[in-house]
Amino acid sequence: MTTNALHAEPVAERPRLLLVAHGTRSSTGRRELGRVLVETRKKLDGVDCRLAWVDVQAPGPDRILADGAPTVVVPAFLARGFHVTEDVDGACGRAPGPVALAPHVGGEPEIVRALVQRLAEAGAVGAFGPDAVVLGAAGSRDESSQAETRALASALERVLGVPVSAGFASAATPTVADAITGFRERGHRRVAVATHLLAPGFFADRIAAAGADVTSPPLGANPEIVDLIVRLYLENSTDLIR
Repeated sequence: MTTNALHAEPVAERPRLLLVAHGTRSSTGRRELGRVLVETRKKLDGVDCRLAWVDVQAPGPDRILADGAPTVVVPAFLARGFHVTEDVDGACGRAPGPVALAPHVGGEPEIVRALVQRLAEAGAVGAFGPDAVVLGAAGSRDESSQAETRALASALERVLGVPVSAGFASAATPTVADAITGFRERGHRRVAVATHLLAPGFFADRIAAAGADVTSPPLGANPEIVDLIVRLYLENSTDLIR
């Protein structure tokens, strides 16, 4: 999908966009999330677009929101776990100014399209593609987060036409490696992993080492991801326009 830049309101009347991500010690991961922000700014011409983190690095969302400027907060998380329900929601609740909290970026049609595109880039679709796919996610102890990942795996299965199951890098079962093994024990000969992460880092490295025949890269600044962030901003900015 293509989302046009915002032109309807004067620059001074547009609320700020704050994209809130987890944070990573990986310099490559930080650069990739920076690219997501840069590409989003290009789509939202004139909008003040910022990036904050809930762990590992600064600034946190509280620091950005402390100035009271009207802000649309988009959680850059692919499942609604603790960081969304506690860290991001909490920062929005403490903000002294008007804040609109958008849904997190997981579970949207754009995510499925981005996953398919990344698999294609890795050579994992088409006539010589895999006969099974593991959706490799970070993982969470939150059962609703796990259920969201499994629902996404089912959506991806409908698009790809091959079996897809969820696997987790931490905190939940099956692990990505166990999900791959399970497919092979059931007779699948070429198993791919669709990396359900936004950026390179610890979890991406763990997923890449799980033993699949091919592993797609993280979603990063895929155009579908950027368009999704823009859509969530536009859908949640109306009430904050002065």
